[in-house]
Amino acid sequence: MSLPSHLFGPMPSDPAIPATRRSSSAIDPSRVSDLPILRRVIPPLWQAMAASKGFDIRARVQDRTRLLLDCRTCGGVMVTRVFTVVNAKPQCPHCLAARRSAQAEAAGVVFLAPHPERVGYGVFRAPCGHELHRQFELIDRVARGETGLRCGTCLADREAEDARRIGWERIGPDPSARGPAGYRRLYRHTCGHVQSILAANVAWGQCDCAGCGDTWTARPSRIYLFDLRIPAAPGRPSRHWMKLGYSAHPVKRHRHQLGLPPEAAVKILRVVEMPTGHAARRAEEAAHRRLRRAHPEAVVPRVEFGDAINVTREIYHPTILQRLEAEMDRIQRERDDEAAKAISVPASP
Repeated sequence: MSLPSHLFGPMPSDPAIPATRRSSSAIDPSRVSDLPILRRVIPPLWQAMAASKGFDIRARVQDRTRLLLDCRTCGGVMVTRVFTVVNAKPQCPHCLAARRSAQAEAAGVVFLAPHPERVGYGVFRAPCGHELHRQFELIDRVARGETGLRCGTCLADREAEDARRIGWERIGPDPSARGPAGYRRLYRHTCGHVQSILAANVAWGQCDCAGCGDTWTARPSRIYLFDLRIPAAPGRPSRHWMKLGYSAHPVKRHRHQLGLPPEAAVKILRVVEMPTGHAARRAEEAAHRRLRRAHPEAVVPRVEFGDAINVTREIYHPTILQRLEAEMDRIQRERDDEAAKAISVPASP
């Protein structure tokens, strides 16, 4: 069996094959005669160990620690260390390359070579002609039909076309996005305003410019911190919670939108003015991510507040009031920093 030599490359590990990583290297049969042969005895124990693992020792080469092996499975030639033959299982790079090629073909791509820098990754050619750098484990799952595979270059092209269709220019991924927010991209509107938007919203045309638009995203908004207290009632204990959120009208929010019982006492602890609804939403979402990560025990579960308030999250126990205040400080500080940057950037002629 003969495979192109570029398929072997440096030997990255294969999660599905327990073997000593980078312990063996493929040899082109036509270049075997170029190897320096050591005229030394090959102990019968080494031959027996190699045979039990599917190989034959042809010679000792290069130095006293290396052996030239023939693979009994594919007939390929390889160089490996004595230690690997005796104490581990040699991994035939020819067989490995053949499996990866077959695996890639089943996944609908072409295996080009192991990644030169990232262990466990390969370089593949997608049907569109673009190169993909993907984990071998992912390609295996694609081949089994467990997941899909998409070309990042083609995806970026589609997103750019979606943006152009509605008057935006795709800049690239939003570097500040994490988790589900990782689907956000940075876009520049025809007015020059740069905004982070979910790519799916751009595809559907469901977005408005926070710089020149006339919807809530472009209008000023506020981030608030509420102290919520609901007295005890028959069959219901008293409740004391904190709520951090955003609204253009915080008072209207707690009086008419939260659905609190009439006896509830609400105190507005803090309000931070924000230039746009878009900026308020982004700052609020980032604050909640930090709070959930740092204080998961302080997040009030939905089952606890039930139908006492018309929200599904963003409610905290008062034990982290100091941290909530710190988040409001951070939001205000970042707002001021952004405003200072905007002033320092000269307007385009």
